[in-house]
Amino acid sequence: MKLLNRKKPNIASLNKIKTKKSTIVSDYQELYNFLNLFKNDENSVLMSIILPMYNEENTIRSILEMLPKNKLIEIIIIDDNSTDNSLKEIKKVKHYNEFKIIRHLENRGYGNAIITGMRYATGDVIVSMDTDGQHNPDDIYILIKPIFEGKADYTIGSRYLGSYHYHLPVATRLGEVFVEKFFQVFFGIKIMNNQNGFRAFTKELIPVFNNAKFLGYAFCTEQILQATLSEHKVLECPIKVYDREYGYSKIKLHILTLNILASLLLYYLIKFKLNVSRKRKSIKDFLW
Repeated sequence: MKLLNRKKPNIASLNKIKTKKSTIVSDYQELYNFLNLFKNDENSVLMSIILPMYNEENTIRSILEMLPKNKLIEIIIIDDNSTDNSLKEIKKVKHYNEFKIIRHLENRGYGNAIITGMRYATGDVIVSMDTDGQHNPDDIYILIKPIFEGKADYTIGSRYLGSYHYHLPVATRLGEVFVEKFFQVFFGIKIMNNQNGFRAFTKELIPVFNNAKFLGYAFCTEQILQATLSEHKVLECPIKVYDREYGYSKIKLHILTLNILASLLLYYLIKFKLNVSRKRKSIKDFLW
């Protein structure tokens, strides 16, 4: 794993940038200073923020107003055929014309929205963030820092390493524990919050994720499996997650559960076939 192919940062300057205590409102100066260490020219985009959106008229405007604004950052909104006033709310944001807004002509699902966003992303690092108001944009720095520094290729925000400010259903936690143990036993990684939609990854992973099979919410779990099997380093990072104030979750738990189980089985079989293929190659190389 290598440091992103950008201007090599001044290590002394890099060490001076410390993670400060996060708040809901941020001036993002720490983030901007960090990104400036890697820029090549004034017109280059270093980070793309993808916002999948479906009927979030009560939250999308405030989220966009809270996001960092800098020439090194682009914001991509994927409207998954919303039927409310979400698009009208976007137009109330100052300089909304600077956003890339792409609309699906039909509801295609969470994973498909992320994949569409990746096609329009030009940054070296991609951030995906939900638009229901549960995530704090100030945590973006925590997610991208290990990637720019070459310590990870794919980072996942975790409420368990950070904090969450709402009641968590027992069924949800039990399901996550099951997936966590499956990851540990069969894939050798420890991920506690596999369904968190606040993530970041290097652009080199885009071709990998374009081959996803599960294009709903199980896409979150599948991404982890894809990154792991393609030998990219996955890292869980602490973030804050808040209670949803408006609307309702679009997740249908029984469908999500079946799709997650199917993805675990599919990628376990893929891993098994890869191991068999490698063993055969090793034996052949030894014999010849």
